[in-house]
Amino acid sequence: MSPHRLALLLVFAAIALRLFVAVPAQREAALLGDAYRRARDERRDVAQQLSGAERREARRQRALASMLAAVPGDADAVTRLRRDAVASVREAGVFGVRLAVGPARAPVGATLQLSARGSLVDAQHLSTDLTTKRGLVLERVRFAPRDADVVIDIAGARLLGGS
Repeated sequence: MSPHRLALLLVFAAIALRLFVAVPAQREAALLGDAYRRARDERRDVAQQLSGAERREARRQRALASMLAAVPGDADAVTRLRRDAVASVREAGVFGVRLAVGPARAPVGATLQLSARGSLVDAQHLSTDLTTKRGLVLERVRFAPRDADVVIDIAGARLLGGS
């Protein structure tokens, strides 16, 4: 084979290589580069949305924590109110007691439903003790005569951070 034909064959091989290998590879690289840029831009947009959502959630958590952290131990507000109500009942000397204490939504820590029977003085002592010493906010109080005694029905709530 002559050098002239060999050179011509190499030129044709180079052109074929360029047309059938390099050009399609460049097109594919350009498409992949565009896809990469779109994915990078989308990731940046999602990251901005996520950081905004995380900041909102952090603000909400801080607000909730500040409401609940007024006094250490507010998580057991129901237990503390139940304990205080039982102490008030014992001090008042009433009998036939029915007591229900339950959780409530902030700013209320716990709710109380109490019914008891005793003398009028004992019933008054109970309601006074619950409000002054125990920090109960009364929603409803009812005194009803029954035989020689009085039945007292109390509904109330204790705010978070209350004693």
